[in-house]
Amino acid sequence: MEALGINPIYLIAQILNFLLIWFLLSRLVFPRVLKALEERRALIEKGLEDAKAAEQLRASVQAERQRILEEAIAERQRIVAEAVRQAEQQRAQILAEARTEAQRLLEVAREEAERERERILGELRSHIATLALAAAYRVVGDALDETRHRRLIQEFFTTMPPRVLEELRGVKGDRVEVISAIPLQEEEKQSIRQELAARLDLTSDVIFRVDPTILGGLVVRVGDRVVDGSVRSRMEGLRAVLAP
Repeated sequence: MEALGINPIYLIAQILNFLLIWFLLSRLVFPRVLKALEERRALIEKGLEDAKAAEQLRASVQAERQRILEEAIAERQRIVAEAVRQAEQQRAQILAEARTEAQRLLEVAREEAERERERILGELRSHIATLALAAAYRVVGDALDETRHRRLIQEFFTTMPPRVLEELRGVKGDRVEVISAIPLQEEEKQSIRQELAARLDLTSDVIFRVDPTILGGLVVRVGDRVVDGSVRSRMEGLRAVLAP
């Protein structure tokens, strides 16, 4: 070995040193290094797992956020649609109430106009009687019985010829309307009701209406049937007879 340039003692010392160092490393250093490496590996694995968990959590949070946003958008759309529906309902209700109120005001105005017209025509009743009496005095040349003439004026506006009344006998009166040229007094209305009840099968009350264009007499409408006993109708019939 000396011929090879190797010192046996030095070689043995080196081997012992190596073994000693290996022993010390294997007993003292390597376990700690391996333990540190294992801890490092475990830490890295835990970090990777934490990162994976964090990614999963982020994805879950993102999905939950997206779900909440979609629900919020859907809820907003539902609220908007409900608000629009309620607004349309309120609009329709307001328009309906406005139409109803306008119709009510129109009916009130018509009723007031009708009452005013009947009041004016009622006031004219006495003037008509006065003018008729004055004309009779002038024609006859003497003062006639005022009570009799007033009765004639009343009959002129409130009676119909007997032949006209006979046309009403037996007719069923589901809706009876009496039209006069001037407003009738309550006792006149009651007399007409009794006269119609004697000829009609009345099933409802009699409705009275004023139409100055009929001039005098009465027009009775029972359902779709009209019996015209007005002065206007008689004058038209007389005109037709006298026409060449």
